[in-house]
Amino acid sequence: MIIEKSGDGFRVTVPCKVNLFLEVLGKRVDGYHSLDTIMMAVSLVDELEITHRDDGQLLLNVEFPDGYGHPLDGDDLAWDIPTDERNLVIKALHRMRIACDHPSAGANIRLIKRIPAMAGLGGGSADAAAALVLGVLLWSDANHCDQAFGVASELGSDINFFLQSHRAGHWLARCTGRGEQIECLTAGRKLDFVIVHPPRGCSTKEVFSALKFDSFTSRSPELLIQALNLGDLETIGQELFNRLEVPATSATDWISGATRRLNRYNHRGQSLSGSGSARFCLCSSHEEAEKIASELMSQGEMRAYCAQSWQSPGIDEQIARIRNNT
Repeated sequence: MIIEKSGDGFRVTVPCKVNLFLEVLGKRVDGYHSLDTIMMAVSLVDELEITHRDDGQLLLNVEFPDGYGHPLDGDDLAWDIPTDERNLVIKALHRMRIACDHPSAGANIRLIKRIPAMAGLGGGSADAAAALVLGVLLWSDANHCDQAFGVASELGSDINFFLQSHRAGHWLARCTGRGEQIECLTAGRKLDFVIVHPPRGCSTKEVFSALKFDSFTSRSPELLIQALNLGDLETIGQELFNRLEVPATSATDWISGATRRLNRYNHRGQSLSGSGSARFCLCSSHEEAEKIASELMSQGEMRAYCAQSWQSPGIDEQIARIRNNT
């Protein structure tokens, strides 16, 4: 995240994530699944701005920059973003103002949307995490976002990653439990990716429901963690893994089509992100990623984004800086 003062309010630029590794260990009694996943934040971003309003309402406006927001076909729901209580931004701010003892506080919220929905990229969770940080800045005197952690774990499994995964500039973590238990990791080099997203999203519930636990033996991410720490690009590519690959592919033919498209290129490895339908491939350089993304976009059948591993200071450090400068 990058946090800034913006006029009478604040702005957060928040990245999406890719799952470099995702194993599903079983179903929990609370209905969630136990996960072991390695998530990395990457530079496809949304922006969230907030200002105070006096009437107690939380009003969300969603905007799309040039090149975003256009469906690929009539059934494409990537940019179908609600602005009411269904949106995690509104849910997060509602709970955050209660946690900060400002239950009647209002806000104008502007969401500039680039991360497609129903993609497995954590766009909704990223926006919710940004909203929680903005809630701290607007309604709390704290120089840290500890108040947001509990709210985050109540709202969704990926939100804590965007709040707690920072270490030494890297936004990379091993996430366990249902995804809310965060162990920060480091990477020995910056990584370059191409992310592709077809015009069909995936239902997370449908994909998880189709997973057959008696058909596989669980894998460990230890080799990938070692390779990330060393910056060993070849091994990182070889160890990319997602247990949801098979059920997600059965949910939509677009995923296998995206796989074939990416395999035309000499990348280091590819995988599904989350429960899909976005896929990504690891590239040897930023120039290679830009070339692949440009060629795929020109074909017009799916979105393609060039992205790099995200680096920025920690959230608490940024909040403290803003407090000291205002």
